[in-house]
Amino acid sequence: MAATMPMRFNIIKQIIDSPDGLNPQQVYERISPYYKGEKQCNEKEIDAQLMSLKGTGLVEITNTIERSDGFLESTYVITAYGRERSQKYIGEYL
Repeated sequence: MAATMPMRFNIIKQIIDSPDGLNPQQVYERISPYYKGEKQCNEKEIDAQLMSLKGTGLVEITNTIERSDGFLESTYVITAYGRERSQKYIGEYL
């Protein structure tokens, strides 16, 4: 069985591959099949990872809405800086 890429790298890959952006739920739906049984692969943790990536300037928020369950859901897109850094340091995963 092939090794699975680190979850953070896969999150970045999904955001790069989606020019219109993704919210944490959409990212979860795309990556969850690769991380079955891993506790860290959940919507809340993916949201935390995306907020961390935002803090470092790799992604930015383009839209935020409040869902019916009260959860604030943001849509994230890759920044030019994020694309450049990702290609440089984790290009083999992209």
